[in-house]
Amino acid sequence: MRAGPIGAVRIAVALLSLAGAITTLSAAPASASSKAPIIIGYITDETGAASSTYINAVQGAQARIDAQNAIGGVDGHKLELVAEDDQSTPTGNSTAARLLVSKGAFGIIEDNSGAFGSSRYLNQLGVPVVGASVDGPEWGEQPNTNMFSIVDLYSTTPFNGYYYTYSSSGAELKALHVTKLAQVVFNISSAINAANTIFAQAKSYGVSDCLDALLPSSGNLNPTVLQMKQLGCNGVEVLSVLSTCITLANDLKQADVKAKLICATGYDQTLLNQPSALAAMQGTYTTAILNVLAKNPPPPVKLLLARLKKYTSFSGGIPSDNIEYSYIAADTMINGLKLAGANPTRKAFITNLRKVSNYTAEGLLTTPIIFSHFGTLGMIPKKSCGPLLEIKGKDFVPALNVCGTLVKGSKA
Repeated sequence: MRAGPIGAVRIAVALLSLAGAITTLSAAPASASSKAPIIIGYITDETGAASSTYINAVQGAQARIDAQNAIGGVDGHKLELVAEDDQSTPTGNSTAARLLVSKGAFGIIEDNSGAFGSSRYLNQLGVPVVGASVDGPEWGEQPNTNMFSIVDLYSTTPFNGYYYTYSSSGAELKALHVTKLAQVVFNISSAINAANTIFAQAKSYGVSDCLDALLPSSGNLNPTVLQMKQLGCNGVEVLSVLSTCITLANDLKQADVKAKLICATGYDQTLLNQPSALAAMQGTYTTAILNVLAKNPPPPVKLLLARLKKYTSFSGGIPSDNIEYSYIAADTMINGLKLAGANPTRKAFITNLRKVSNYTAEGLLTTPIIFSHFGTLGMIPKKSCGPLLEIKGKDFVPALNVCGTLVKGSKA
């Protein structure tokens, strides 16, 4: 995984908040009866403003759960995945969570843009929640010990009044010979926080702030590109959706701006499927949660792809971030159930999983996730390594592999 704040906002850049209705439903039992199926709830943005980011995301969770059921489930309990759509709204998320609890869900996988909509309700019931902390700080803040993030919390949850980052952010920019950095950022708090930590950390490597630009609602980036040209910016990071990166790449070339472009969301099968977009993105840089296109992927990556092919309608190529997130979240849920004993209770799940400090999702994660030390900086690994990939032809070629140490970023 990426050693820096960009990795934590690859999906957060798609978050939007709309209105919805909340329905109050009854709560489910707190334990799983002996050898009875265990229901795992799954909430995603199937419809609504963020739905394009979550297309087929459930495939990841389904593949991991079906693979577990194929070997007997967990301690003889088969697992049943029940999905609900939250319509891309926090209130819809609350409604979906209540509905799943009423259906007997033991725990819930949050693979969506507004998990904070149900966080208080699920905490009050002591329901285990697993997912990527892309929507807000609640994943690492008291009293939400029932929430387990499968991505690092450093750019979404502040600790001791600061957001944190890794020194590799500045090291990468220096290695690319960037001295004046511009950023184009989706107008949401997680992306803005990540941008601030990048600016703060890059300064220690002699990289100055050239331009801090929020993505305009019109999507017209020409004025931003002209500003970059006038200011002499020679590097730009994009914390936004892929379409923003493609537009900016085209605009930079048309304006003859010689700036290294780093796109948080460039590792995407959609890009490979669009020749004109791929041509525009040549020579740009990106990151990947898992580099599935590597010439010799490690065995855990091969296993992920094999399970997607066997148990779902996955069409091949690069799985979306949210397919990968939901797969890892399902694996986390399975591990929590194993730790909770033959007849798991929610309390045992939370207590025992919260002790784990080296979770790697069967070796998928190069930097282990720390679930212990909740609510403190001890949850964040002190060191992280990851590749920066360059787009060349139809390949994502490793350009840099930089390790960084945890450092203080911007104020919360």
